[in-house]
Amino acid sequence: MEFSLLSLHLGTLAVTAIAIFIADHDALLYVRGKKDTLPRRKVKALHYLVWAGLITMIISGGVMAYPAREYLLTNIGFLIKIFFVGILFVNAIVIHFLSDLAIEKPFSALNNRERTFLFVSGALSTVSWLGAAITAMVIFG
Repeated sequence: MEFSLLSLHLGTLAVTAIAIFIADHDALLYVRGKKDTLPRRKVKALHYLVWAGLITMIISGGVMAYPAREYLLTNIGFLIKIFFVGILFVNAIVIHFLSDLAIEKPFSALNNRERTFLFVSGALSTVSWLGAAITAMVIFG
C-alpha cells in the first residue's frame, strides 16, 4: 500500500508541477505585457488542478506519515516541510482572489499594491513548492 501511495504522491506532484509551469508561463507573459489579460477558463482550470494536486498530496502525505508521526513531529526537517505546505495552502486561497486581477485588468493598469500582492504571492508559491520538495528529498532520501 505504501508504494502505491508514494506513486500517487509523486505522480500528483509531477502533474501539479506541469500545471504550475503553464500558469507561471502565462503569468510571465501577462507581467511582460505580452498578454493583456488571461483567459478566465484557463486560469480557473489551472488553479483548480493545482488545488486538487495540493489536497491529494496533503492527504497521501499524511497517510504515509501517520505511522511515523511521533518521530516526524520531532524532526525539524519535517516541520519545515509542513510549514512550506501550510504556506502553499494559504497562498492557494489568496491566489484564488488574486487571479481575478489578471483576468480582468492588464498588468499595466494594476496599482502598486495589486502588483506587490501578485509578486509576493508568486514568490511565496515558488519558494514553498521548492522548499517542500527539497526538504522531502532531504528527509526521505
